Amino acid sequence: MNDVSNAVIAVAILAGGDSFRMGQDKASLSDNSPALIERQVSDLRNLSDSMPIFICAGSRRYVELNVHNVRHVSDAVKSAGPLAGILQVLESVADAGLGDGYVLVVPTDSLVPPSSVYRLLTDSISFGSKVVLLQAERLHPLHGLFSATLASGMRNYVESGGRSVMGFLDNELWETVTAPPEWEPCLNFNTPEEYDRAVSAFAKMTSV
Repeated sequence: MNDVSNAVIAVAILAGGDSFRMGQDKASLSDNSPALIERQVSDLRNLSDSMPIFICAGSRRYVELNVHNVRHVSDAVKSAGPLAGILQVLESVADAGLGDGYVLVVPTDSLVPPSSVYRLLTDSISFGSKVVLLQAERLHPLHGLFSATLASGMRNYVESGGRSVMGFLDNELWETVTAPPEWEPCLNFNTPEEYDRAVSAFAKMTSV
């Protein structure tokens, strides 16, 4: 692993969506196992006992995660979508004096373990870009590394009405890291049908 791995100073799990199309909170999906968000946090804790983990869930709180020493944060700006959660974490790490490294951002509606995303991103890049995004069959702007130095510019963008991650990146240096093609169905789901496909694809991927 190259030196950029040492600059990942925190993790942000995005869990603030309304899950209207799913019909239930995606973070709480379980399939007779711990809830998805609990599996994500446990996976990250296996990666690091001390890495700060921020749960960006709006007003929701997942008390079962308290044993993992996570911090729930509310959105920096209301009704600003995922950027509101990312911004709050970037500002939180700055307030905590954690340095100018990267925040690993992952959405809760992903079956690929966050540690796998972390390893792929940190093994494949060098210093220079402010943002590094995951690219499978399509670009996944909510899976990536975001420099803590982006906080001020992101706040200006959000407060001016900006809501798009890619719109924000129009004026920033960013790059992509290619994910294995079998990850694609597992990286995002919004409906029960998409979730079923993700579960099936992940089972095939992990049985090899």
